[in-house]
Amino acid sequence: MATSLASSSAALQVIHTRSVVRQFTAEPVDDDRLDALLDAMLAAPTGGNKQAWAFVAVRDRRNLRVLRAFSPGLIEPSPLVVVACFDRSRAVKDDGEFWDEGLLCVAMAVQNLLLAAHSMGLGGCPAASFRRKPIQTLLRLPDHLEPLLMVPLGYPKRDLVSPPRRDRSEVVSHEVWGNTSPSGR
Repeated sequence: MATSLASSSAALQVIHTRSVVRQFTAEPVDDDRLDALLDAMLAAPTGGNKQAWAFVAVRDRRNLRVLRAFSPGLIEPSPLVVVACFDRSRAVKDDGEFWDEGLLCVAMAVQNLLLAAHSMGLGGCPAASFRRKPIQTLLRLPDHLEPLLMVPLGYPKRDLVSPPRRDRSEVVSHEVWGNTSPSGR
């Protein structure tokens, strides 16, 4: 059964209005919202259903300060940081070869996290600029879990402004590169 365009407008509204948030109020993210955010991540697409990911939600003030000390990508303090990890123990194909699509699955889970956060009035910004070894030590991550992204989350300190995007005709083609009109139009 096809979904009408009107019924999908709420989801599209969240997608089109999401924006990077780097400055947060001190208001904590409550347990119910955190649970919903974590569930949204786990609902992300995953190649081969490997689910080669793991996440650590950090809300303790001391731990947040230590995370920031080793993470130049975390610009401002936030009440919550979700550390998204690649689980190498789940990234092995049936034939024993390494399955590197798991990195993409972690990114899709983080996108779900950001969209869910925005739908709840929260915001965030993924950061990949951090020292991995100290973060692994702080979070007591086993060797098979590799931290890939840190996502500070919280209530935005400022009103959100969606950034400009490249024009569709500049980046989208139909059937072959350079054809900017869908067939039949």
